[in-house]
Amino acid sequence: MKFYGITGFANMLMESYLRNRYQRLIINVHNNSNGYYSKWKKVQHVVPQGSVLRPLFFIIYINDLSKSVSDKSSPILFADDTSFIIANHIETEFKFKTNEIFNGKNKWFHSNMLMLNYDKTYFLQFLTKTIMNLICKYHLATEKLLLCKV
Repeated sequence: MKFYGITGFANMLMESYLRNRYQRLIINVHNNSNGYYSKWKKVQHVVPQGSVLRPLFFIIYINDLSKSVSDKSSPILFADDTSFIIANHIETEFKFKTNEIFNGKNKWFHSNMLMLNYDKTYFLQFLTKTIMNLICKYHLATEKLLLCKV
C-alpha cells in the first residue's frame, strides 16, 4: 500500500481491515435448522467476500500483471479479464513471443499465489487477407491439408 502512496492512518485502517480475520463453513442449513459448522480458520490471503473494497484491492493486487510483459505485447486489463495483444508478421517470432508471454504470466500467477484458469483461457489469432493467402499458398505448395477460404 505504501508503494501506491497509501500511508499513515489510511494505511493502518486498510491493514486492520485485512488482518486477523476468521471464517468458517456452515453445512446443511435448511429452513433455519442448525446444520453443521466447520472450525474457525484464520483467513490468510483473501479480501472478505462482498466487501466494498474488494475491487480496489483486486486492482492494486494485479496492477503489475501487465507491466511484466508490456515490452513484448500490449496488455489490456478490464476488471478481472486480461488480454495480451501480440503483433508480429513473422510466424516463428510470433510463436516465440506468445510462448514467452504465456510462460511469464504463469510465473507471475504462481509467485502471486494465483492460478490461471485454463478453461477460461483462449488464444485467438487474427490474420489479414494477404497473410491468409500466403499461408494457403504455402500449404497448397507443400501438399498439407488446410481449409482455405480466399
